[in-house]
Amino acid sequence: MLDIDYLERVAHYFDSGDCQFEFENGEEERRLLIIDFLEHLMELGEKADELATKLIFKDAYASLTTEEGAAAAEAAEAAEKGTKQ
Repeated sequence: MLDIDYLERVAHYFDSGDCQFEFENGEEERRLLIIDFLEHLMELGEKADELATKLIFKDAYASLTTEEGAAAAEAAEAAEKGTKQ
């Protein structure tokens, strides 16, 4: 499921200018496919960003989902601001 080679090919497709060339010179059907692909990719990127944040900051994220955790985070932030002034 984790196909890094495919992602690298997509990156090359963008970086090389091939995607832009195909869009500018392609038939309407191809242009619509490119736009659809880009929209799906952007949506997937948003999901990946959200998931990465949850995975990386799992404990911090979990603590913020409780009232006690959120209150502790707010208190820590207020204390940090107080020491910087």
